[in-house]
Amino acid sequence: MNLRYLCLISLVVAIVPMYDAEAANPNLSVSAENDAFGNRFAGSMVVEVVVNDPRLSDVDSTKGEPDVTINGQQLRMTQTSGGSWHAYFAHAGAARAADATVGLAGEGLDFGVFCGRDTPEETFGVSFTDTEGFAVPSSSGLSGFADGTGQAGVCTGEPGGGNENNVVRNAKSLNKNSAVPTGQTGLNPAAWPLIQLYTFNSVTITYNGGSLQQVQLEYDEIPNISLSTDRETYPAGAEVFVTISDMQLNQDPTDEDSWTFGTDSVFYRAYDDRGSASAAGGPGLVNLLPHLSSIGFENNGRLEVDLGPVLELRTNSYQPDLTVTDGTDTFSEIVTFVETSRNSGVFDATDTKNKSIFGIIRDSQRGMAGYLTYDNKKTGILTGSTTATFSVDATLSVGDAGALRPGTRNPIILYDPDQNLNSDRRESLDVSNPASIIPTLKIGSPLTLAGSTGAEFYTDGGAATLARISTPDRHSERLFVDTSGLSGIYDGLAIDTGIGATQIASVLVDSSRPDSDGTSWLNYDIRSLAELGDSLADASIRLEFGAEFYTDGGAATLARISTPDRHSERL
Repeated sequence: MNLRYLCLISLVVAIVPMYDAEAANPNLSVSAENDAFGNRFAGSMVVEVVVNDPRLSDVDSTKGEPDVTINGQQLRMTQTSGGSWHAYFAHAGAARAADATVGLAGEGLDFGVFCGRDTPEETFGVSFTDTEGFAVPSSSGLSGFADGTGQAGVCTGEPGGGNENNVVRNAKSLNKNSAVPTGQTGLNPAAWPLIQLYTFNSVTITYNGGSLQQVQLEYDEIPNISLSTDRETYPAGAEVFVTISDMQLNQDPTDEDSWTFGTDSVFYRAYDDRGSASAAGGPGLVNLLPHLSSIGFENNGRLEVDLGPVLELRTNSYQPDLTVTDGTDTFSEIVTFVETSRNSGVFDATDTKNKSIFGIIRDSQRGMAGYLTYDNKKTGILTGSTTATFSVDATLSVGDAGALRPGTRNPIILYDPDQNLNSDRRESLDVSNPASIIPTLKIGSPLTLAGSTGAEFYTDGGAATLARISTPDRHSERLFVDTSGLSGIYDGLAIDTGIGATQIASVLVDSSRPDSDGTSWLNYDIRSLAELGDSLADASIRLEFGAEFYTDGGAATLARISTPDRHSERL
């Protein structure tokens, strides 16, 4: 008996299929169906429903409207130019509350204008009696409509053009083939995109296309909301990549959404997903912070930024400024997050060039932190360094296997996360970058400019301008000349190297001696002077060791030089 029971259980387990939403609903897709967020949506989110059924996809012959319901009530579908059928719906109360926040038509969370469920079919060509009303893009030519602050009545009139809808910005175009009614249902093109309104908690969307296809959603607080960063610790000067995962920020299912957070402020589409001003700069920019609860947000929808002694805000192509204005008030310390792809619910503050709005201050100290708080969860941004390793991808050994051989190329690999300031970009260690710590191989005792005590630029009249110098990397001992603040045309640059003549003589090859052979190398890089621009247009470099006297005509007479005192190193 026990053996039979165990065999039966084994058989049952073997035939249970894995759930596959696409396989279960091959012709029905719903934008809010997302396992990562528990198939939940909330607030004023607009949901897109698409039926893509080959039996109903012809655009040049009459096809019947797909039988789609939401909790048993009809959801009117419209055919688009590609043959698929589309509908948009939202929660009635939340949609009106969101629209009530609009400061300028066509900006912010503008749903257009609202019409009542009893609006006659002749107004828009289709009736919507199973809804609790609906929103159309514009009030042009209509009467009886309302915005989010009023009570929608029966809409009548002749719909005109215009589109104030800012929450379905990229709807598919209607099927306008002359052989069939517009959208197959006769919908007036001025009503598209149209958003149908319902009241619900849980939602069942059903397509009866021969076989029953269903999608189950919950209208409730969204789980798995998070803010994440790309590293645990950051070196000075690094980019900080921050990602917010929150499906509720995905208000428009047809386009990438953009949210801007500032000091005590939240804005929807201050900028579009390419960084151009949308509501920014005028009355369309509305601070949603006081309205978040009325449009369905809980603890999410707001970001608190504590820069501390390490974080700084930067501009990028998503956000051209660090402040934004509505024409009257200016909001500071803003950061803009853009959805990574339409309907993803994942938002980055890093643009397409891998430049983040958040960064670590270049001279920040280790062990310090700034903080970001989203959904009441605080995330620390900690500065610190990691241990670098240096390796050669070959080993020096005695014998045949793995031995380094003359003329053989062997890669040299440096692993140092602290030098990787942008984790999304392939970077180079450049000797002209003061922040770069350059791997340095020293042969013998080379002379460097690390001991220099000053640098001066000279003009035509001989006046000297002092420049700041630094040696930020003790390994390569590179001297950097800071030319910021300098302007004009300069004829010369003098650097007090701190190197005596005896030291120079000791490292140079004296070719006059029979027992001396070799080459003297002088390595220099003047890219730190590049900011002078045209001031260096006629620059040239001449290196001389010795002394010459010049006459007015420019003729030179060579003089003998010596350094008799090795202590004072007088020339």
